[in-house]
Amino acid sequence: MKAGTTSWDDEGRLCGVTDLPTTEESLNQLKQSVQTSELAGFRSEIDLILCGPSDAAMECVKQLSGASGAKVKVVDDFAELNLGLWEGVLRSDLEERFPSVYAQWVAQPGNVAPPDGESMQVVQDRVLTALFKVLGKLKSEHPTVGVVLRPYAWAVVKCWLDQRPLSEVWGYLDEPAGLESFSLSRGVIEGDRAWKPKIA
Repeated sequence: MKAGTTSWDDEGRLCGVTDLPTTEESLNQLKQSVQTSELAGFRSEIDLILCGPSDAAMECVKQLSGASGAKVKVVDDFAELNLGLWEGVLRSDLEERFPSVYAQWVAQPGNVAPPDGESMQVVQDRVLTALFKVLGKLKSEHPTVGVVLRPYAWAVVKCWLDQRPLSEVWGYLDEPAGLESFSLSRGVIEGDRAWKPKIA
């Protein structure tokens, strides 16, 4: 599940590790999306919900868990992209003030990191490594696990799931929050490093 948006997101400000609450409108939209999704009944099968260390993620966990009583585990490495000195800056201002750097970030987000921040490749590696570590410890034959991530972390994981290069991450960021389902083989979870895509 992609977590809902914050006031900074709605204003066009870059919002990474700054922990702001999900807007009421976004939370209502997410709640409606989860309830009307074809996967709505799927929530009752969830054994464990993983999320990053933010209030926004936890607000969305409540929508995913419903009355299932699933155990919730906060994973520090599921934290959102650290935007460093770009945190809170209007995207339009960044593009106007630093056009060449901004263009490089858009074209190669896996290679470019904001000052005092991290690249999206670093976030993808961090989140996937932590995800595989948790999944690898589960004893169930076919565990059903919920994952709630803030937008950037969610988008880089979606790139990996769809086997798309990180240069396409921006299209995923534009997608609305909602519930999706994916299956991972035990072979991938147990350490097949072939998942790591080439940056393009």
